[in-house]
Amino acid sequence: MRYFMSIIPPADLKPEDVSQGLMDAMGPWMEKCLADGTLISTGGLKPAEEGRRLKGATGTIIVTDGPFSEAKEVVGGYAVFEAPDIASATALAGEFMQMHIDNGIPGLVLELREIAGGANY
Repeated sequence: MRYFMSIIPPADLKPEDVSQGLMDAMGPWMEKCLADGTLISTGGLKPAEEGRRLKGATGTIIVTDGPFSEAKEVVGGYAVFEAPDIASATALAGEFMQMHIDNGIPGLVLELREIAGGANY
């Protein structure tokens, strides 16, 4: 089964706050997970200031340039895992979170959800 993990950094986290220690820990972890097939895809997202939000509630598409003032939490990145069950996917997410805690970013929030349907190859 595939799982999508949203990575929500602390609102006050700046790129310069990400330590070299975290980057050094992430490299081998990602290589291991890619090699064993548990990590399918991952990436960071550019700041919300550079994004757009599309809404269609009025029946017309409304496009708003970022930043999005009503957003309390902004997704900063994502990962897609292949795991036999939610417990295994949670363990992978826990490893990812622990790397952040160990490297000075304890305020990270991860949201993990099974991907249902779609182009899930």
